[in-house]
Amino acid sequence: MKKLTEQLRVRIPIIQAGMAGGITTPELVAAVANSGALGTIGAGYMSASALKEEIQQTRKLTEKPFAVNLFATNLEAFSKDITDMQRLLNRFRNELDIDVIQDSVKVIDYLQEKVSVILDEKIPIVSTAFGVLSTVLIERLKKNGVTLIGMATNLDEACQLVDAGYDIIVAQGSEAGGHRGTFDVVTYKEGCNIGLFSLVRDFLDNVSVPVVAAGGITSQEQVEVLLSMGVGVQVGTRFLVAKEAGTNDAYRRALMKAGAEDTVITKVFSGRPARAIFNRFIDEVETSRVDPLPFPVQNQLTKDIRSAGKKFEMADFQSLWAGQGIGGITKEETAVEIVRGLMDGSKHKSE
Repeated sequence: MKKLTEQLRVRIPIIQAGMAGGITTPELVAAVANSGALGTIGAGYMSASALKEEIQQTRKLTEKPFAVNLFATNLEAFSKDITDMQRLLNRFRNELDIDVIQDSVKVIDYLQEKVSVILDEKIPIVSTAFGVLSTVLIERLKKNGVTLIGMATNLDEACQLVDAGYDIIVAQGSEAGGHRGTFDVVTYKEGCNIGLFSLVRDFLDNVSVPVVAAGGITSQEQVEVLLSMGVGVQVGTRFLVAKEAGTNDAYRRALMKAGAEDTVITKVFSGRPARAIFNRFIDEVETSRVDPLPFPVQNQLTKDIRSAGKKFEMADFQSLWAGQGIGGITKEETAVEIVRGLMDGSKHKSE
């Protein structure tokens, strides 16, 4: 555990997950960092300029180190083959009074530029999802002393990350909310669904670098067991209801009302399998017989609907990402209170 906390540059072996989409505000990341754990900016969909601003705003609120999370995949995409999905989505747009003018989708990738920002801003820790960074980018980051954390949902992925030079591996169990890091979603159509404790044990037996557990972790009891196994923990869903998080009120209410049985794995929002609270959008798109388009095209197509859902605080039109530990979340707390609640009673808290 000492090696892990040294690599993370923290006192408490908890990582706040880098949830993309505006959740990881500077206030949240800084509050987690100030508590002694590792805060993470979810930069997956950000432009380079937005990431730079987010880093600088966070630095105004903390002197502690924090991480940036990136997608280790090329987001660049263009498609005109969107007619059937657009026709379906227009039903929601008409209800939300959203104009529709696009007959094609273009997504721009900013990964190279974001890595340059990370190096310019001297960010010490980078985590990635959806694969392995290119050798060139890994060399650039490692040359500048950056600690690399990779998300893995099976042993083969973990070994690929270690072989590429990653320093820490996150074992993402099937309980995890939102997008898991499964590399190959053609083979694993719903993501690789291995339960957290089986996955952690497999990694501990076969991986030579420190391991962090992620997926459905919301309680101090879970944290205590995982720490006793010699792994750190990464927490996402519980931080969604942190007072500092960018989660809108309708999303917060849905999180505190739902139980584990209310989450499903779906591709309808982004084109990649992700765990969310079941709602009307999921129901109607999945029963429409119109297949979701590949990621990130589907994600771009549904963006205006999801944004309207947030703006008007309508949970039925939002991607309500949530892990299976959701039933243990009953109230909003500050980030410091969440970290303290997860660590209370743990003999590892000051190691």
